[in-house]
Amino acid sequence: MPLNFPREPRNRLTETALRAAQAAGRVLMKFFLGKAENFREFKGRNDLVTSADLESCRIIKKHLKRSFPNHSFLFEEQEYSESNGSDYLWIVDPLDGTTFHNRGLPFFSVIIALQIRNRIELSLSYCPFTSDLFMSRRGKGSFQSNNRFHLYKRLQVSKTKQLEEAIIGYSYGKTESQSEQISQILTRLLPSCRALTRIAGSDIGYVASGACDAFLDNSSTPWDFAAAALMVREAGGKVTDFAGQEWDSGSKTILASNKILHSQILNIINTSNRDSSQNSRTS
Repeated sequence: MPLNFPREPRNRLTETALRAAQAAGRVLMKFFLGKAENFREFKGRNDLVTSADLESCRIIKKHLKRSFPNHSFLFEEQEYSESNGSDYLWIVDPLDGTTFHNRGLPFFSVIIALQIRNRIELSLSYCPFTSDLFMSRRGKGSFQSNNRFHLYKRLQVSKTKQLEEAIIGYSYGKTESQSEQISQILTRLLPSCRALTRIAGSDIGYVASGACDAFLDNSSTPWDFAAAALMVREAGGKVTDFAGQEWDSGSKTILASNKILHSQILNIINTSNRDSSQNSRTS
């Protein structure tokens, strides 16, 4: 069944992105179910690339370039990136949650964003295992669709006011120092919130939907979070870096939240970073 948003106006950009995401989702499920051999290679300590990543790249690039041959492309796997000097830039993570996918855990997604004249205008996150599709368009809001359960709804971030009631998603850094920093932050957050969860790209949509109250990561890249920023903001949330500055594609860290809890979480992050810095100087 084709991915769709039945009450949203259709246009060629949206339709092409949806077709590309669905085609990539079919490929990822083929590898996930063991119907294709999935070779893997580590690019770094926590940075894995697999056959599924590369095949998803190929499928998405084919769909996008066939419809928009003059557009530019930025992929996590750089060999698929292409700069044509266009005002239109497709930003793609072909498999967010590679480690989970490779180990048989169903927490992975396809992420596609479209930047037009340096502003993200369209974003989507598709989780093929659950059939959850999250999509945003600037000024039009964020929406969730699930064909399997005949679900369609406009998204709104949570109204959680107390940190002790919050469910917070996180992602670990790709280097040893980034992983250590996140570990120290989570050690401070855990006693203060209800739960911490690691569910890869799905966090993007679930913060926007209100199922999660916040998400943080200290290894921010455009292909991971360009879509997230638009999605959460269009659902009424706030997205900054760890310094509290509005997140953009050059940011190295990200905190996305329901806005209400943002300053509380930032305070914990900055206290952790400050204490870590002081300990480093005295050791």
